[in-house]
Parts: sequence; structure tokens; C-alpha cells
Amino acid sequence: MSLFRRSAERRTVTQFGDSSIPTNGSLAGITPSGVPVNDQTAMQLVAVYACVRILSSALSRLPLQAMVDRGGIQVPTKAPTIVQDPFGGASNTRFPTRRAGFKQLAVSLLLRGNGYGMVTARDYLFRPSRISVLHPDQVKVTMTDDGGRDYEVNHKSVDAVNMLHLTGMCMPGSPTGMSPISYARTAIGLGLAAERFGAGFFGKGAHMTGVITTPGDLDKKRAREMKEGFEASHSGLANAHAIGVLSGGADWKQISVTPEDAQFLGTRAAQNLDMAMLYGVPPHMLGQVDRTTSWGSGIEQQAIGFRIWTLDDWLGIFEDAWTAMLPRGQAAVFDTTQLERTDTTGRYAGYVEARTAGLLTQNEIRARENLPPVEGGDDIMTPLNSAHSGDSSPPAAKPPAPKEP
Repeated sequence: MSLFRRSAERRTVTQFGDSSIPTNGSLAGITPSGVPVNDQTAMQLVAVYACVRILSSALSRLPLQAMVDRGGIQVPTKAPTIVQDPFGGASNTRFPTRRAGFKQLAVSLLLRGNGYGMVTARDYLFRPSRISVLHPDQVKVTMTDDGGRDYEVNHKSVDAVNMLHLTGMCMPGSPTGMSPISYARTAIGLGLAAERFGAGFFGKGAHMTGVITTPGDLDKKRAREMKEGFEASHSGLANAHAIGVLSGGADWKQISVTPEDAQFLGTRAAQNLDMAMLYGVPPHMLGQVDRTTSWGSGIEQQAIGFRIWTLDDWLGIFEDAWTAMLPRGQAAVFDTTQLERTDTTGRYAGYVEARTAGLLTQNEIRARENLPPVEGGDDIMTPLNSAHSGDSSPPAAKPPAPKEP
């Protein structure tokens, strides 16, 4: 057995079960920055953690609906169990909730480029009704000669019809997606190295503030006594502006921070932008508000740009996977209305225009504001500021005025 193979067996991840499949990136070794990077250490970089948190939270909070095509228009229909409660948490606390299950799949997809689940229950029509989320280390995927995929879970073969496989960017002919962490390992390692340097700079005294020089040589005891005495008189907030006195020809020389040592602050800011670019997250969501953004002139435009150029692609991956498990003619669609909500004034102004143009009824507008319907609020042809929509009788004519004698 070669040395490489023995090292691979020793570095298996045990905190996710007894899988002996090495983690994605565990065999990568040390990056040029001197820091090992895999999907676990990458989350220690705050920018990576923030990007994964923002995308997974935004995806998991959106409601999933089953839609049916009627005359070219998709309308909601009664959703099966795989849409309402795909992981079983709504009816049994032993299983994850819908939000928790989607977030786990999203985290796996964002870090590894693959998200896996296995069908554990089916309904009376043999359609999937419950999914169990799997860690990527437990799954092995191979490509068959006809372009299909074969799956092994914990070294046991599993039929492809019982597997849920979400893939990100993928090379042609590859059975699995590309891991963003693997391809950005050098950039992430640079960010981790900058954080470690900063921690050592401030925490371990990696930089001296000054030195005391004497004309003669001092033994270790006298040098230590001079150092401790000077620190006792000038260290701490109470001695911040104390006057120092040196005797015996001793001299104090201040040591300033070199530009090279202070450069790690700029390096950290640059790494935040790199991670934002890697995941397509607007820089202002990572706290980079020191510059203008090309995503839009306001929060609304920036949110719409984030949904269109970043989130829609990830949502489509989940929608395609869930649509394949629905009856023929139905499609799984995320409702992104919450991401498109504007401020109260702008939202109400849009409702007035839609109501005047006959695009929305009064009850449809109230439903978007989580308000109960009102009687007669389904008449789309009733203009604003008119009589009650249920009153179809013409207005009574006024009696003629009496003639003057």
C-alpha cells in the first residue's frame, strides 16, 4: 500500500458518520499561502460563511408551490406531500422541517457543488413523499456507458429512482458538480492566512512597539529588570500619557508598523470581494458599503438584481429536481414575491395602478398583504371610488324640485 493511500485512509471525516470516503478537499494538501483548505476550514473564513448563510437562508425561506399549466398560464394546484412536507418534519419532530431540509441541501450544494437526498417513503401511487438528506461523504457517483448515473450510499448500491441529486456547475461527462471551494482554494487560503496573521499580530505580540538601547552590555537579569520596570510604569490605560525617565545612557526607539505589516487589512477587504464574486452575492450584503454598487440605485433594485442574477439559478436547480418528482403536468415553483416587496408607499402605489388597469382584484391585493377577503372584492371590473361591487342597481333619480308659485 502506497504512502498516499495510507494518508488518505487516515484523513477520513468521522464527524459525519462512519463513511470512509475522504472529504472533498481533504487530499488537497497545503495551499500556497500555507493554510490547508477544504469545505470545513473554508467556513472559518467569515466571507465564505456569510455567502453560504445568505444564499441558503434566502432559498429555504421561500414557499414552494405546485403549479399546473392552463392555457399558457401557470396557476397553483393542490400540492402533494413532497412539496408541502418533503422531509417529514411537519408531522413528525424526528425529521427535519421543510426549511431545515432545504437549508441543508443548499449548504451542501454551495460548498461541494452537489446536494444529495434519498427517497424514504412513497404514496399510494408510488410517487416520492419523503426525502432524507445525505451528507456528500456518504455518496459515491459513477457515470455509466449510456450517460446515466449509478449511486452508492455508504458502500451500498441504491437505485437512481430513489436518489435526489442536485448539481451546480458541471463539466461535460462528469457525474458530479464542481466544488466552488476546490476551485477557489488558493483565494480562500489567502484569506485564512491573513486572519491568522492579524490574530498573531494583535494577540501574540508579533510586533514590538519599541526597544531600549544602552551603551554597554547588559546581562539577562538586568535586561529583564529594566524591561519589567519600564512595562510596569508605562503599560495600561492609566499610564497611557505617563512621562518616562531613562538613566545610565539608555535610549528609547519607537518602532512603527511597516506598510507591509498593515497590508493584511487591505488583503482581508479584497478577500471579501473575491468571495462575493465567487458566489454572486452583492458586496453590500457582506458589509462592503464603502463604495458604490452597480446592482442598482436603491435597496429594491439591488434585491431584484440579487434575485435575478444570483438566486434564480440556485432556485432553478431545486425546482427542476422537485418537478421530476411531481405528477405529469405539474411543476414546482418557488414564490419569490417576498423578495420583490418594496416599501409600503411604493407597494400601495403599485396596487392602485394594478387595480385601475384591471390587473388585480381587491381581494387579490388584500391576499398579498395577508388580509382576509371582503364581500364583492372579486369583481375585477369595478372602478375605484365607486359604489359597492355587489350593488348592481342603478342609482335612484332625484325627485324634481317643486315649482315656485
